[in-house]
Amino acid sequence: MSWFQVSMKPVDARKHASPAEILECFRNENSLLRKLAFLVTGDLALADQSVAKARESTLKGNAPFRDWLLEWAKSLTVNSAIASTAEGIRACDAIYRVRHCTHIELLWLGDDERTASLDQVLQADPQRLIAELDPLCRAILVLRVAIRSSIQDCVLRLNVSRTAVLAGHCQAITWLYDLQLPRGDSSRH
Repeated sequence: MSWFQVSMKPVDARKHASPAEILECFRNENSLLRKLAFLVTGDLALADQSVAKARESTLKGNAPFRDWLLEWAKSLTVNSAIASTAEGIRACDAIYRVRHCTHIELLWLGDDERTASLDQVLQADPQRLIAELDPLCRAILVLRVAIRSSIQDCVLRLNVSRTAVLAGHCQAITWLYDLQLPRGDSSRH
């Protein structure tokens, strides 16, 4: 008898989302998914395409676990949005490669900070966010607060340098903190 035993039991399909549940999730969460995609792309048509691609990919691929369905939908939608704007995101790499973040405290976002930050991002004026943050910063912000991506995951998903992600993250989180301050209050630093 081997100490290593492999179970060949089939995966319990009842734990996986059905096509009807997938469609219901995308329908019920369309506003959220569309907004996340819009914040990344800066374009409503591309945002709608990103949500549609994520939905179709989920329906055609392996069904995610029912408990993870919304996170799955958010992740695929944001990935699709990133793919549709990859050129603009990567064009920012050269700008941020020479910048450095001196706010080490901004790198760690706990669950409470991420939840509060996501709420703030979703309540912010999307036109202002798009106007004031470039595609790299917007993608990093959405990845970090909506999908809980690590810095390294951002590097891999965006295909840009770690230095650019760190500097872009600093820029995005600083922008988010400045959004919280009343106009004229510069006591943050």
